[in-house]
Amino acid sequence: MSISSISDLEPSQTPKNILLLAIGSMGDVLPFVNLGVGFRQRGHNVIIAANSRFRSFIEEKRFAFREVIWDMQHEWENTESGRRMVKFSSYSILGSPFMFKFLKQGFQKSYSDAENVLNNVDFVVLGTGGAYMYPECLVRKIPVAYVCFYPWASSKSYAGAAYGRSFDSLQWLPFELNFKIWKTVDYVASYWSDIGLLPIYNQRLKELGLPAAERLPWLPGGAFEKNQILVIHALNKNLIQIQKNPLNPLEVQLDYPFLSIKEELKDYVPPNDLVEFLSQGMKPIYFGYGSMHSFSDVKSRVNIWLGVMKLLPENQRALFSGIGNLEIKELDDAIKSGRVFIVNHVPHSWLFPRISCVVHHGGSGTTHAVVRAGIPSIVVPHFADQPWWASILYRLGVTPNTGIQANAITVNKLLMALLDVLSNEEIKEKADKIGSKIKKEQKRSPVSKIVTHIEKYWEKMNWDVLTLDDEQQKIKVKENGYHINENHHGDGIKNGLNKNGMQEIKI
Repeated sequence: MSISSISDLEPSQTPKNILLLAIGSMGDVLPFVNLGVGFRQRGHNVIIAANSRFRSFIEEKRFAFREVIWDMQHEWENTESGRRMVKFSSYSILGSPFMFKFLKQGFQKSYSDAENVLNNVDFVVLGTGGAYMYPECLVRKIPVAYVCFYPWASSKSYAGAAYGRSFDSLQWLPFELNFKIWKTVDYVASYWSDIGLLPIYNQRLKELGLPAAERLPWLPGGAFEKNQILVIHALNKNLIQIQKNPLNPLEVQLDYPFLSIKEELKDYVPPNDLVEFLSQGMKPIYFGYGSMHSFSDVKSRVNIWLGVMKLLPENQRALFSGIGNLEIKELDDAIKSGRVFIVNHVPHSWLFPRISCVVHHGGSGTTHAVVRAGIPSIVVPHFADQPWWASILYRLGVTPNTGIQANAITVNKLLMALLDVLSNEEIKEKADKIGSKIKKEQKRSPVSKIVTHIEKYWEKMNWDVLTLDDEQQKIKVKENGYHINENHHGDGIKNGLNKNGMQEIKI
């Protein structure tokens, strides 16, 4: 692997207290831990805020931890709103209202964390799941950057990740019709967001003494765009290239924040029995859905995997991940026969190069890891951006279909997809080609570029002037002797500052 260490980064001359707000599952937390390594190497004090299930993981990495009460995974397993969201998660139309209802109650709980989480912080990096905390940062005059691992807005090539799939299959349509389709997707996305989340967001703005917002901050036309907030799409360009946003020149695309292989595996020692299993025969198939294991009954899920294995050639072996302490005779028999091995957490950068094919849920981190390893995969998307990633991999030609929805998966569907992958040399060659290209292009860990890009952003900011584009706030600002730009024009803003060097903030 050609990615070098980030340890050659020189310490910053202006160390700051950096808060990384990582709301969600491990897929949301891990890339922020990687960014924390980069910020720490630069000499900054790094705090990572997440729910308590990640406390030990974060503290083992020697970062300060602050607790966010909202445990998304616990609630989709144990609350009525969470269970309904899971039940309808695979339906593009029915899923949205249940998802937003689930997110709404999460917002309400998380706002109570702000006082503790944002205490004594110089700068906040908001993740996808934490963008709703923007006004909490605003009233405390804490500058922010937004790092997301999939785009919300649509382009002429793809629909926003949370709401749609790649439109490559529609390229045969006339441009005008294709344009209308993706524009409609944006409208639907905005509609569901506005009726689902905007009311609770505006209620919090009212409590903070701020004017109501017309859009949520991360959506097109929202505060991140209007205020020229730094938005980083942390996505490898070989998977998808994000078009420039003319309304926000500070919106950029950088690579997914992997550490180098050496840094990722610094303290990892693979279990002897796993090493032995991998060395005994042909490369196995990996079955695992990451944090999505609670979206389905574990026994049903494993029975499907076992059903597939029974129909594959006897020399084909597999790794099963995320099945807990399940005990069923068929699984025990498969383990004793040497065809199946149970794994817990194993770093993808170590494991995936030793695998023939990965059956996964399509999270951003797993998707990037699979592509970087240069192997094909089959995606079983559950919700959110996962169907989108499935379609992206299909567009790249490294998977046989646009995904098998989790609520519709069968032994036969998964078997047919696996037989296709295992026998299709073109898919294997394309996967290997993209993986090799990524390894060649990543001369150093992408984390260093993201960290230094954020540092350059805050060096150009006026840290003492954060205003609201509201009549009462304009009066207060003028009374205090500050200047505020009365008219917001996108072409008059550069690097987050207006023509007069002051930062203009909108809700």
